[in-house]
Amino acid sequence: MERIICLLIFLSLKIFAQDEFIFWAELSSKNLILFHQSQNISLAMTQSKNIISEFACEIPYNNNDLKQFPKTELGIIDNYMTKNIKLNFLNSHKEELIDCFTGVNVSIKDITKTDLMRAQNEIYIRILPLRFNVDFGLKSATIYYLKKK
Repeated sequence: MERIICLLIFLSLKIFAQDEFIFWAELSSKNLILFHQSQNISLAMTQSKNIISEFACEIPYNNNDLKQFPKTELGIIDNYMTKNIKLNFLNSHKEELIDCFTGVNVSIKDITKTDLMRAQNEIYIRILPLRFNVDFGLKSATIYYLKKK
């Protein structure tokens, strides 16, 4: 009896639970020249509770993406692919992800130093860690920003 209940719980988590990811980024410039850029994506260790999904953007597939994705018997992209395939897709599209999340939890620090006729400018931009999930469609992946109610 316990085995059946455990199997039902595992099956329901497999069907209904989506993978969550965490994204954060840092950009720095000196005298209007970009000298540091870092975007990071990782799997979330826990599922969020009491969240609202908000559309962030769509990322179209390229030929390499279509070769990597597993397909169903009907030739449709299987949305229940492994986490590694999803993470590889997201890592290959980091530039598009930064455009998706530019307006969410951004910290900007601007420092200007002047000395007589010389000025130096430093700008630090940080996208604070945020959670999101991905839904794989026919032609593109849809990114949803997860925020608390």
